[in-house]
Amino acid sequence: MTEQDAFFPARRLPRLERPPVPFIWSSLSPRDTQLYLEDLDLWVGWLVERYRLDRRTVPECWREHPELIEELSALHLAWQGSFALTASHDSPLVWHEHFAAARQRIADWVARTGCRPENHRGR
Repeated sequence: MTEQDAFFPARRLPRLERPPVPFIWSSLSPRDTQLYLEDLDLWVGWLVERYRLDRRTVPECWREHPELIEELSALHLAWQGSFALTASHDSPLVWHEHFAAARQRIADWVARTGCRPENHRGR
């Protein structure tokens, strides 16, 4: 562990006491958008690593595609609610069912973007 690591400890995914409140990206201020994107980026990194998703599933440039931000943030919101302290016992299983369906939708969105690993295609 370096001195910098001790000063800036790794961010961890929080466990919520209750489900989060949904929001609309277009209604956020630029500052709030940035903060939510930072949280989403942390979670997407965890998701990719935990479920061994390759970059064809979630490309590095997902932040550049509003449709992927919407899909991933909806999945993140559902994950937070499923693992909140107030969630029911089968909520994680239901989340995994939603995750399976979301992976297909995300793959469809990625195919439409034309992006490939290390090859971003702008709009």
